[in-house]
Amino acid sequence: MDIGFIGLGKLGEPVAQRILTWCQTHGCRLYVFDATQREAMARLKASGAREGVNTASIAERCTILFSLLPGPEDVMAEGLGENGILHNAEGLDIWFELSPFQNVRWDALREKAPPDLVLVDAPVSGDLSLAKSGQLSMALEGAQPILQRYQDLLSTFVSRCKVTEITKTSPSFFKLPDS
Repeated sequence: MDIGFIGLGKLGEPVAQRILTWCQTHGCRLYVFDATQREAMARLKASGAREGVNTASIAERCTILFSLLPGPEDVMAEGLGENGILHNAEGLDIWFELSPFQNVRWDALREKAPPDLVLVDAPVSGDLSLAKSGQLSMALEGAQPILQRYQDLLSTFVSRCKVTEITKTSPSFFKLPDS
């Protein structure tokens, strides 16, 4: 299984590093990309990650994708267009958008997504030390089965997850087990 990670800024690099460690113990490959964070890409590559050429190369290759981007306009830019995630998502099963803000345009991306691609708005919160120690919090918009299916992977960087069912208004709280 190939996992992709786009956005290697302040929180992105340590989260990607934790996912890389998980991949190495589970026989998976992690592909990383960030157009501006070349040093972070080099550090992850030196640790065993594979470097993506661009967003499209990550989306084409992976079945699970994480992104952690600076702002909603960045998410839209990475999601749309010929070289974007949605246009190149043929083998992609799920896209977790981890950026720590509420993306009011996420539904617009969801409407343009291929019918077999699950888009999960899952903003994380916490600081650099929490990202490094795997203790971030997450507000996962989706369904409990998504959390259950990916819980082992998510628990590498998240210690507390609030799941809000898309069709419900009240969230359920889950404590992720220690990995």
